[in-house]
Amino acid sequence: MTAIPLTLLACEQKHIRPFDMRRDLGPAADLIELCFAETLTVDGQRYLEKMRAAAKAQSSSPWGALSAARDTLPLAGYVWEEDGQVVGNLSLIPFFHRGRRVNLIANVSVHPDYRQRGIARALTQEALDKARRWRIPEVWLQVREDNPTASELYASMGFQAQGRRSTWSVKPKALRGEIPPGAQVSIRGARHWTRQSEWLAMNYPPSMRWHFPLDMQAIRPGLFGLVYRFFSEASVRHWAAQNKNHLLGVLTWQASNAHADHLWLAAPPETEAAAVRTIMPFLHSEGRLRRPLSLDYPAGRAVEGLREVGFEFQHTLIWMKIKP
Repeated sequence: MTAIPLTLLACEQKHIRPFDMRRDLGPAADLIELCFAETLTVDGQRYLEKMRAAAKAQSSSPWGALSAARDTLPLAGYVWEEDGQVVGNLSLIPFFHRGRRVNLIANVSVHPDYRQRGIARALTQEALDKARRWRIPEVWLQVREDNPTASELYASMGFQAQGRRSTWSVKPKALRGEIPPGAQVSIRGARHWTRQSEWLAMNYPPSMRWHFPLDMQAIRPGLFGLVYRFFSEASVRHWAAQNKNHLLGVLTWQASNAHADHLWLAAPPETEAAAVRTIMPFLHSEGRLRRPLSLDYPAGRAVEGLREVGFEFQHTLIWMKIKP
């Protein structure tokens, strides 16, 4: 790890402090928007709107606003304050994975006028130091593949890439194509579950699934899955693509409160493109889906098939992890 100059360490003590939701929500939202304006998604914009709404509500009912935002907005992290303003921000979000707590670093942003001074590194190191003190076994973050400066920074601090995930989106009316000759689509049956669960584990690894809104219990067939969906209020549908009784893949649709509903593709590399080319035209012809759709998938896979049926590439994120 690159040594940090003593002058910077002294500067950290002066400028870094814990994120305070009662006064930092508004400034942090402004800074995040300034730094990521060109890449903000619809959900990202909504996230900033919630931050600003909660910040505004502080004036009339500080603790009420804090309680209302507790489940959706950052409660922990660090800011870098200089010249009377917040010029650096890092959010620290806790998750639980297999009974263990993990931390996700997010919203790392530095005002353009204050860059190239080691602020992002100092904020990240502060988050790692906290994780070490609290014995958090893993700290994760996501960085855009088209941001090599950031990925190189995190690599220099000891983060290691765990995978590359691409996000694709489409509006149902934009789906196109025709079902290939000999192929057919049916409702997913219990007989498909063994291979579907195996392919899902390959495409959405258990080691990373803590951050996906993919609930394997909610998509199980049979009585257990039915009861689980009833009590969890999960809404899912499944379609299986086959060619001459050979299973190509299974697509799961999952309702979401976000801008787009989720799609989960269970298919091996050798048949994933064929599965996409079969199921998507079927869904378009049936008019079964109405809201925008979002598919997270391993980077570099099924690219041509997704483009052919109307999906648009959004971005690729590098998942990185460190054991502090």
